Amino acid sequence: MNSLRSSPLLLARFTASVLLLGAFFSMVNARADTSISGTYLINGKPVQLKYAKAIKGEQFDNKDTTLVVLSEKDASKSKKPDNDAMFGKLGGALVLTITADGELVGTQIVKDKVQFSASGPIKLTDYKAEGGNVSGKVATDGQQEFFKDTWQVDVTFSVPGPQ
Repeated sequence: MNSLRSSPLLLARFTASVLLLGAFFSMVNARADTSISGTYLINGKPVQLKYAKAIKGEQFDNKDTTLVVLSEKDASKSKKPDNDAMFGKLGGALVLTITADGELVGTQIVKDKVQFSASGPIKLTDYKAEGGNVSGKVATDGQQEFFKDTWQVDVTFSVPGPQ
């Protein structure tokens, strides 16, 4: 430690290393409370949902909503992850609009040229918004068709709630 005090360059390097390690562990910790598991298929091909972000949505029927964006690419820096998902900037994505009382009122299915709103055949269960997290399971009853495209969802998620 005496050599750190005697050399400003060594002290600066040591401080930078400690700060970088702290930033790395905070990023790992931030991702640790986000989980996505299950199956999401478009035209029989798996979509690898790796990232999740929850943001405050627009009111629906005088109820507050949360948008949960599950995507192949990281949306953490996106100011409008729902829009970025719809424009394909996040790869394949599933955008869920959920009311404060746990009703699924909107679903956007996105992968490459397949983009549509789904309603009816998709259900949200086990929804919780507590302790700063939003979690639940969203699933279809098997494979569904939308014109010439097929899709299937059976995904469980947990993500920090909107800030």
